[in-house]
Amino acid sequence: MKISRRPMIATILYGLMCGVVFIPVSVVLSYMISWPEAFRLTIWSYVALYGLLLTRWGKRNPISIVFPLLTLFIFVFWGNSTSAFLLLALGILSWIRSGICFRKPLVQMLGVELLVSIGGGALVTYCAPHSTLIWASGGASVAYLAPHSTLTWAMGIWLFFLVQSLYFVLTGDARSEEEKVKLDPFDEAKRQAERILSNGV
Repeated sequence: MKISRRPMIATILYGLMCGVVFIPVSVVLSYMISWPEAFRLTIWSYVALYGLLLTRWGKRNPISIVFPLLTLFIFVFWGNSTSAFLLLALGILSWIRSGICFRKPLVQMLGVELLVSIGGGALVTYCAPHSTLIWASGGASVAYLAPHSTLTWAMGIWLFFLVQSLYFVLTGDARSEEEKVKLDPFDEAKRQAERILSNGV
């Protein structure tokens, strides 16, 4: 019997978890530090945890993502622009995913990363001013989810990771390592007996 881990499904579930805990985590952090820093620290923690998942799926040493994550962490408390931080976070995520965990040729990496990273970021931050465009392309459900409140940011984070799951479809990395699970000897004997009885062999 084989059990396969699916990074695509895990990414969707991870995004859902991030969206659900975004409100309590960012609100609690905002009592300790300013709101922009609390928001950036929350996003940094999501990128860091997702980076650890990516290293596991890509069979890389988690130490290999320390430098990109430290670079992003510096900008949590340094700088005033949240938009610049989010763009940097997209770049760091792309670096971790396609540059460290799932190494790809440069052209393929750029194409896929532009599609999923910039596409996911645009979906979250750019959809309200252009709601008619999104409506026309079949995105009526997300047309008014521009992140102006904590609730819409939480929804936007889930949508972002939903788009990130496409990475594994576009690159063919949805098939991860398969682990063989030892069957109980009695179950194995039962299966062999059923096979003999059904085939008459």
